[in-house]
Parts: sequence; structure tokens; C-alpha cells
Amino acid sequence: MKTGIVLACASLAISHSALAEGVRLSGGGYSWNSELEGTISDGDELDLDNDLQFNHARQSGAYLTLEHDNHWLPNARLRYLGVRDAASTSSPRDLQFAGESFIAGDQIRNDLDLRVSDATLYYSLPRNNGGKVNVGLAARDLNGELEILSTSAQAIRRIDETLPVFHLAGYLPFPLLSDNAYLGAEANGIYLDEDQLGDFILRAGWQSDFLLGLEVGFHQMFIKLDEDSRNQAVNLKFGGPYVALTLNFQGPAF
Repeated sequence: MKTGIVLACASLAISHSALAEGVRLSGGGYSWNSELEGTISDGDELDLDNDLQFNHARQSGAYLTLEHDNHWLPNARLRYLGVRDAASTSSPRDLQFAGESFIAGDQIRNDLDLRVSDATLYYSLPRNNGGKVNVGLAARDLNGELEILSTSAQAIRRIDETLPVFHLAGYLPFPLLSDNAYLGAEANGIYLDEDQLGDFILRAGWQSDFLLGLEVGFHQMFIKLDEDSRNQAVNLKFGGPYVALTLNFQGPAF
């Protein structure tokens, strides 16, 4: 899998002393080239690779997590993921898309911009080995558009959907590498009759004693929406390896 990795750091404007006892705030950011495949329909069905020449999209993300020691209240995480790709090609055949017509051979410019936002509430279940399991529920918002532009037509297919998603994650210390190293896995998903959303993450990370950390992993996401009919379907899959910079703040222990 051909993947370019670019590091990005999330900046958190908060000091160590501003956090209450037992409260932990963490965040991170990343950007990389992601493999992109699937189809989008609005009239005719378009294959992102064969018809639109999309292949490796620019994917970026950031997250902010708030955890605490109150076992009765859920922890919270906000996460953002953006996927963008653009390509110029010729129309592979006569097309009817989003109410517009394109003639075979027309030069077209294709732009995809997809934004995925999660708000997750979860409970952490500590394990005897020092690890933990997180179980919760998220609201996932999908917002974006596919634009196809020629000299005579402009077609825009919008994506706007919000669905509940189940959240499950696990973390384990990895002392063989370092006292501050960890391994983890995460899955989020929902499977309905017409709509299916899901993603999974495998990760390994290290946290220094000075707030800054590093995480590497593999993230894959899929989106399947049958909004009104098969002629309005969205079927996307994207993901790949990533490297993330992280920041962790913890309230003082008195």
C-alpha cells in the first residue's frame, strides 16, 4: 500500500495547573495519504477509481478526550476526520449525475470533500493488568460533497447524515518497549438495514514524561448509505497507516 505520512500536531491551550484532581485531558492530530475506493450514485453510479480517477486521498484528523475518576459519569471524546481528493479526467461515457448531463469524452474536474465528526460518551473499565476497556455510544455526523465540473455543467452530490455508533476500545501497557508504551485497538460501528458505518483502529504509542507522545497505527473506515434508493447510494472505504503526535495533561495529585 503506497502511503505518504505527514505529521501534524494538535495544539491544546491549557496548563497543567488548570485541571482538577483526577481529570485527564488528551488530544492529538495527524495527516496522511489514504487509499480511497467505492461508488457514489445520484442517477448513474460512479466508481471513484475507474470513473473519477480518485485513488489516494488526503486524510487528516484530530481528537480531544476528557477522562476523570468519577465512575458514575461517562468520559467524553470529540473526533474529527477529513478526506479530500481531486482529479481531472474525461467522462468515461454519457452520464446523468445529480441532475446534470455529461457527454462521453468531456473533460471533467472531480472534487470530493468529506467530513466525519464524532461525539462519544463512554465508560472505562479498568483491568487487573493495568489496561482498560472503553464501552460507549457516539453520534457520528457525515457531511460532504462530490462535485463534477465540465465546461457546460456542474453537478454536486451532497452527503448529510447523522447516525448513532457503538464504541468499543481497549488499551494495554507494553512494558517490553517502555514503561510509558501501550498497545490498543478500537472499533466503532452500526449496521442497519439501509445504512452501515464502521471503522477500526490498531495502535501502538508512547507517552513521554513531558506531555508529548507519539502514536503509530492503522485506521480503516467504511460508509454505506442507501439514502432514498439504490440510485442515491454511497459506498466508500478509505484508510491506511498513520503517525500521530499526542499531548496529555493530567490534574495534580494531592
